[in-house]
Amino acid sequence: MLILSMDQSTATGSAAILDNQRVIAARQWTETRFHRQLLFPSLKSMLNEAQLELGAIQLYAVGVGPGSYSGLRVTLAAATAMALPGKTPVYGLSSAEALAWQAAKAAHVTHVRIVGDARRDQWWTRCFRRAGAIMTPDADWELVHPRTFQVGAAEAVATPDWTRIGKLVQATVPPAITLIACALLPYAETLGRLAAARMAQGIPSEPLAPIYLHPAVQRKTGDCQAASHTI
Repeated sequence: MLILSMDQSTATGSAAILDNQRVIAARQWTETRFHRQLLFPSLKSMLNEAQLELGAIQLYAVGVGPGSYSGLRVTLAAATAMALPGKTPVYGLSSAEALAWQAAKAAHVTHVRIVGDARRDQWWTRCFRRAGAIMTPDADWELVHPRTFQVGAAEAVATPDWTRIGKLVQATVPPAITLIACALLPYAETLGRLAAARMAQGIPSEPLAPIYLHPAVQRKTGDCQAASHTI
């Protein structure tokens, strides 16, 4: 099965084309002044490298966050649009699940807690457990104040937001727990492999919408109210 996987939950985006478990093309990029414009030339470059037409793709795998509002929206919209002509399936899964898989592999552990900066003086967090070829969540998503953050049963902790919250996370993690002391970023090839493994087990896709943990913020504009979203 030819899989095109994409993730833009962080400022470092990635995309990959896999033939089952084998990566045949991959790209990473860091957004700076542009507004998520580097995804599309990267996709074109990968298809050229793999000598494939877009119609050959049999599955789109997309990271749905938590993470960057604009990045998640652009990636989901792109996957949905590319899949539409051939009615190709689109499979969404949490970007944090890919991070948990990578952390479990790097630390040689089974239980991993992923934590990220949810802004508004809160962190988002979730604990995952490795189960064969996939990661399964131990509990629901949580929004916590940094002072109330707990590692729980996890054997390792990782974050994609090390530059913003790394030192604070480090102060809360007990010495017996493995801390990945750098920004861990979700790789598109990991997403693609996990999506294929989940589908093989009959696990449905996550909803094809960005994961937002905060409620919408209501802002008054004259006589009207405007709602905005964040992580």
